[in-house]
Amino acid sequence: MADTAPSADVLVVGSGPAGAMVARDLARSGARVAILEQGSGPPPGTNLLKLLRRREAMQIAPGVVLLRSLRVGGGSVTFYHTATPPPLAMFARHGVDLSSALDQVLAELPHAPLHDGLMASVSTRLMQAGQSLGLPWQPLPKMIDQSRCHDGNCPPEAFWSTHGLLQQAVKHGAHLHTGVQALRVLFSQGKAIGVEARSNDVVQTFRADRVILSAGGIASPAILQHSGVEQAGSGFFCDPLRIVMGHLPIARAPQEISMSAGYFNADAGYMLSDITVPGNFFRAFTWAACRPDQLLSYGHTAMIMVKIRDDIDGRIDAHGRPWRRFGPADRQRMQSGVTQARAVLRAAGSGKPYVSPWVAAHPGGSVRLGEMVDENLSCHSPNLHVCDASVIPGSWGLPPTLTLLALGAYLARRLTQSARAIAPHRTPPAASSSPPPPGA
Repeated sequence: MADTAPSADVLVVGSGPAGAMVARDLARSGARVAILEQGSGPPPGTNLLKLLRRREAMQIAPGVVLLRSLRVGGGSVTFYHTATPPPLAMFARHGVDLSSALDQVLAELPHAPLHDGLMASVSTRLMQAGQSLGLPWQPLPKMIDQSRCHDGNCPPEAFWSTHGLLQQAVKHGAHLHTGVQALRVLFSQGKAIGVEARSNDVVQTFRADRVILSAGGIASPAILQHSGVEQAGSGFFCDPLRIVMGHLPIARAPQEISMSAGYFNADAGYMLSDITVPGNFFRAFTWAACRPDQLLSYGHTAMIMVKIRDDIDGRIDAHGRPWRRFGPADRQRMQSGVTQARAVLRAAGSGKPYVSPWVAAHPGGSVRLGEMVDENLSCHSPNLHVCDASVIPGSWGLPPTLTLLALGAYLARRLTQSARAIAPHRTPPAASSSPPPPGA
């Protein structure tokens, strides 16, 4: 028997960057907001078996594992804090102007390249090696409050996550429900009226006047399929990557900041940057590359991430199981990036670079803008919205966090243009004109 939870003006499914931003902004404008988050507890560790059991790691293609985060804050608790702006023209072609929403986000969050004192020696050496080959390798903007960093180290609170947005949402009256998995959207007379969800094996009904799916590129299309929207999940991207590794005569710092510098090759469809992976991942990658001679060289191994812009393909089923294959164009992009990364490592002083298996990240493009979603991010019903990486309308290959935050701010603005859009029973107060300070 299903229990019925209290009603809300807006129900947001997911607490990642897009969901947290839209929830915060709507709560701040006066809407009664409820947030459903499947995850709970501390951020995930790096034990692959545990990640597989929690479905935070899953096979997505033959021999390719996808890593994701099912925790409060979503991907913001596991990403590398790279503040890459969205390709505004991609969204503008479908009637979505993210420019003012992006300005709002950038006014709130830190987004500057690391100062020299935080650039690790290995990252600097790779950048110099790339520049010596004529590559536009440069420091990348990071979502890190560097004013909190001292003596070359940044404490955990310096690294941005959505936890600050969620705290603000709750302060403005939002309710955050953790350990609650949304199963399907409920409809009546063509309109969304809430969500059926499971918590501790108990099925609940959460009623709301408006539903926003921000559960991510895999979960959102699965929820839609369970809700009768069968075309959701037809094709997706997953930004596959490989790590090219090589021994250097200098030691890595214990707390290096990943992706501190790199570059995008838009024409070739790949990105290169320095990266540091956990020790158990390094050993698994090294063993898979048939380089047991390097198993004890973690402290002297430089790593370059090669991430490609893969074609949209495959299918995500109603159980949230993604599956696809990578075609010749994807493999050519990866090979080109790996070849370039090997050259950079050799220029940095590494003798015999080797390469990890494929890994996938950032699934999206599974409920695409212009095909299933309109300029209001509405899908199937005028009061059902999708606001996460699912709506990205084409192949990607970029760090998505700033884009997702801008999408959340954009949707909140669209809804607050009309008081009745978010709170049909009352008029919301005006939102504060001054954003909270970074890290608040």
